Amino acid sequence: MDGERTVLRKFEHIEHCLKRNVQAHVSNGFEDVHLIHMSLPEIDKEEIDLSVEFLGRKFDYPIMITGMTGGTRKGEIAWKINRTLAQAAQELNIPFGVGSQRAMIEKPETWESYYVRDVAPDVFLVGNLGAPQFGKNARKRYGVKEVLYAIEKIEADAIAIHMNPLQESVQPEGDTTFAGVLEALAEIKSSIDYPVIAKETGAGVSREVAVKLEAIGIDAIDISGLGGTSWSGVEYYRAKDEIGKRLALRFWDWGIKTAISLAEVRYWTNLPIIASGGIRDGITMAKALAMGATLVGIALPVLKPAAKGDVKGIKKIILGYAEELRNAMFLVGAKSVVELRKVPLVITGFTREWLEQRINLSGFLSSRF
Repeated sequence: MDGERTVLRKFEHIEHCLKRNVQAHVSNGFEDVHLIHMSLPEIDKEEIDLSVEFLGRKFDYPIMITGMTGGTRKGEIAWKINRTLAQAAQELNIPFGVGSQRAMIEKPETWESYYVRDVAPDVFLVGNLGAPQFGKNARKRYGVKEVLYAIEKIEADAIAIHMNPLQESVQPEGDTTFAGVLEALAEIKSSIDYPVIAKETGAGVSREVAVKLEAIGIDAIDISGLGGTSWSGVEYYRAKDEIGKRLALRFWDWGIKTAISLAEVRYWTNLPIIASGGIRDGITMAKALAMGATLVGIALPVLKPAAKGDVKGIKKIILGYAEELRNAMFLVGAKSVVELRKVPLVITGFTREWLEQRINLSGFLSSRF
């Protein structure tokens, strides 16, 4: 019964993301981050290198397709979406993450909706499980066994543990058993030989959480900040009654803006960062990378072509972002992502006001690494 509900929820999530406006009503904060135009960039645009290294692999572009879905049966929508996204990521040589694999643990026959190795044999593939299932009070608590199953069944290269307390707190059937998750993550990290990525889902990661994650050995953080898809917004459309709708609506724009979360995590830790949350163009990508992200993550912009099986459409979107990123790098005189992290930045507005209370902003601006 639990498995059937999980599969149904996956269908509903996909449907609402495809058909409704589930964006946050507020920005991700990057409008307050300004790159400095260089009239004499002293480089040739053709020599710009967009490649990056992340968790021991080299990628052609600093872009990751982050986890969205899974859990339907072979031939159904999530199966189609994951295979299409994985094939595009394979051809572009960028990393790709599947959505929550809870469904395949509860209903093992759905595992094929996450399996993409037949169409993407070389892609850097990231599995995905939810943090509340590792809470000490979880009804069916996960441990190392479930993590290894999630990784090895789909032949993944790493596992993301998604932290989604906002979504769970407003979801009709949400799991809010987060007590003990940090201890469980520490045990997982010490027990497996795969990289572990801690991933938010649209509400951002604070410095306090980032420091704790680094202390237990987490390999990277996907900050997934406020300003992109709102999962409280998605749950608003799934609410069963007016109380549930009101709750989800109130928290639609809850969280830490992506630009702010990025600065906090970069300043307080040395972890690789995936900056996701409303990243919709190459200039914003350039800003995120300049602030210290290793990769930028996208999801919703490529969902519609993925649902149509349109590999070329996905590649067109990502290559468009890449060309915008390359042009921005040319205009600030950065030949590589490493050099981009050293260009001057100006931070203004609400983002500056927040960061002045949370980090040494002048120190951050003078040295992002």
